[in-house]
Amino acid sequence: MSVLTAGSAVLATFFVADAVYTIDHYLVHRDRKRYAATHSRHHRRYNGSKDAPQLDAYELSTYTTAAVMLLLVGATLSLFTGNIGFVVGALLKYAHSLTFHVYQHRWWGQVPIRQQRLDAPRAHWGIASAHYHSRHHSHPNDRPFTYAESWAGFDRVLEAMHPRLVRFTVDGSHDRRSGDSQGVAS
Repeated sequence: MSVLTAGSAVLATFFVADAVYTIDHYLVHRDRKRYAATHSRHHRRYNGSKDAPQLDAYELSTYTTAAVMLLLVGATLSLFTGNIGFVVGALLKYAHSLTFHVYQHRWWGQVPIRQQRLDAPRAHWGIASAHYHSRHHSHPNDRPFTYAESWAGFDRVLEAMHPRLVRFTVDGSHDRRSGDSQGVAS
């Protein structure tokens, strides 16, 4: 196995994991029940004044659970392909997610996010910055979309697909059946 092959597996693992995260993040914001049960806690926490560590036990547990699932997939792929890059990619993605989470919420302080009056980030195809992510907490469903963990390009793709994709989300399906055109969780 070459370094190029292993490196490609690492990059593919990052890319796929980021895509899954972004799509799931988009979908949880369009499923009122799931949002209330799982994700609203995260928004309430970071929308207020800082009163706890940047990464708490609940978030660490959530990232660890996702990492274990990714590691199981990576280990299976590594077993069948002989390419250890999938396992290395899963482990590096876990470290990256924890580190990036702390970085993405670095704006969290004594002044709540909406009172900081940060400008909207420009829609771009680069890396999602802390400023980019802060917009998600202050205006979660506004454009530009800011659901991505790492690569903002996934948000650009979601924006293009949104008019068609939203109809297939839990809230979109419910709203079509009930005749309501509003339904998006924030």
